[in-house]
Amino acid sequence: MLIAIDHGNKNCKTKSRIFTSGLLENDTKPPFGDEILRYGGKYYSLSDKRIPYLRDKTADERFFILSLFAIAGEIEAQERYAPNCLIPVSLAVGLPPSHYGALYKKFEQYFKPHDIPFG
Repeated sequence: MLIAIDHGNKNCKTKSRIFTSGLLENDTKPPFGDEILRYGGKYYSLSDKRIPYLRDKTADERFFILSLFAIAGEIEAQERYAPNCLIPVSLAVGLPPSHYGALYKKFEQYFKPHDIPFG
């Protein structure tokens, strides 16, 4: 499954949705909300308060985690979700032309396969 993600400083955009580039991090599962992601022992939910401008979006894992929300959203939008079923995903991601020369190798490495802790 090919998923294109535009990682903007204001919004993340995919074929089927646009959402603010903002995250809330919690140590415990939030009692409310439809979109909650557990990653690295923490719980994340989307926020309307965007992450401050980052030229280098690989500085921490926030944009990687936003990508997981984007991927999950596209899987649901294309009705490909099935419990206990792995879905191979290829990402098409890019950078603004003015950032490309300095950051493309770092951005590519950022999205290389991760060992994602499930459960």
